[in-house]
Amino acid sequence: MNRLKKLGWNTFIIGLGSMGSKFMIFLLVPFYTFYLSPAEYGKADILMMTISILLPIVTLSIADGVFRYTMDKVNPKQVFSTGCAILILMTGILILLAPILLQIPMLQNYYLLCSAILLVQAWNALFQQQTRANGKLILYSVSGLLMAVVLFVANLIFLKYGNMGIDGFLYANLVAFSCQAIVLFFGSKLYRLFSFREMNRALLKKMLLYSLPLIPNAILWWVMQVSDRYILTLFLGVAANGLYTVAAKIPSLLSMINTIFFQAWSISAIGDGIKKNDTFFAQVFSIFSCLFFIVTEAILLIVQPLAETLFSAAYQDVWHYVPFLLIAVILSSFSSFLEVSYMAEKKTKQLVITTLKGGVVNIALSFLLIPFIGIIGASIATLIGFLITWLLRMKQTRFFHQMQAKMFFWCSLVILLVQSIYVSFSDVPNMFIQIGFALMLITCQLFLAKKMVRAKNARRLAK
Repeated sequence: MNRLKKLGWNTFIIGLGSMGSKFMIFLLVPFYTFYLSPAEYGKADILMMTISILLPIVTLSIADGVFRYTMDKVNPKQVFSTGCAILILMTGILILLAPILLQIPMLQNYYLLCSAILLVQAWNALFQQQTRANGKLILYSVSGLLMAVVLFVANLIFLKYGNMGIDGFLYANLVAFSCQAIVLFFGSKLYRLFSFREMNRALLKKMLLYSLPLIPNAILWWVMQVSDRYILTLFLGVAANGLYTVAAKIPSLLSMINTIFFQAWSISAIGDGIKKNDTFFAQVFSIFSCLFFIVTEAILLIVQPLAETLFSAAYQDVWHYVPFLLIAVILSSFSSFLEVSYMAEKKTKQLVITTLKGGVVNIALSFLLIPFIGIIGASIATLIGFLITWLLRMKQTRFFHQMQAKMFFWCSLVILLVQSIYVSFSDVPNMFIQIGFALMLITCQLFLAKKMVRAKNARRLAK
């Protein structure tokens, strides 16, 4: 199986599970908007986002180290057992810190639930990475599908029938993540890999040298994705954050595709030792960007009726904030694509610099724009933050010179940006103008595809 077919197969298998869980989360948004007020949904989102930022700190991002060193064919028992040692230690520390964390106003009423979700997610992430590194992608996907079903049923029980509000939202997530972790642990027979005797101090040092730089990188990445929600809450209140959170659910369709591809791409790039100067790297990026451009265009065409159909009356105007977030997700995904090359070469420290600069720009612009232009200012700040990060990584990896059909790529990106400005500031977007943008984008992608085919044929003849 050649590299492109292998990547496609891995993406398909991972997608079966990930699409189920992530698409379910997307489909639950209308459900949440019906049973939770904007203020309640905004607070629930802040709690889950807080858990997501604590996760890499509490776990020292050790799950990423487990994946990377398992892919290096290091003794899997030593790798997994050493990773478990970190989580056991961090669990104890979290318990000891309980009196301090209980003083945080936001967590006081939800500390036990949030702590339980944090610990379950930590172990679940470790089990996911070990299962993926072991090549058991079908089990990995099945666990994702199961998690989606359990999440749906749990939300019905706790929100619709139990009428438990924010507590019900948190309980549903706890049950869903717990079920997935149990399935992965026993389905992948990870209990066979754990042994206190296999914990290796020298290996732990190597794994931490790899994973520790991923902590600030994860935090800064989170800052660019989530900090604007805290700033929105500060200036405009939790209701505004609830509206912004719902608006961000539509671009999450793109994020879902990126997450699936990233997991498959990291397996191919690390497992096959693909370097950033490999022509295959540029070829995959061209296909990846083409897919994202077309999906983004499709969403922009229907964003207004889609939002009005999916969400309740209190959320009808959120479509105005979606276009800039779509472009931000594109740029974030391009950055993630290049991130794999840093992981493959174990140069995780360099990631932090690019993410730091983008994060600083994002936060500064959020404080500057949100007080004056409101929620849409958060969308613009996020877009520019990810743009800075991506451009810096392009420069650092020297990927500008390797891109195929550069002119058509940049034209496509500019078309989508101009269209986003038009849609965001229109009362009702004109469908004929929208179709005009779509035709221009498709034309660029057709020329790009034609050039890729010619390049492939030339390489074949050269052989």
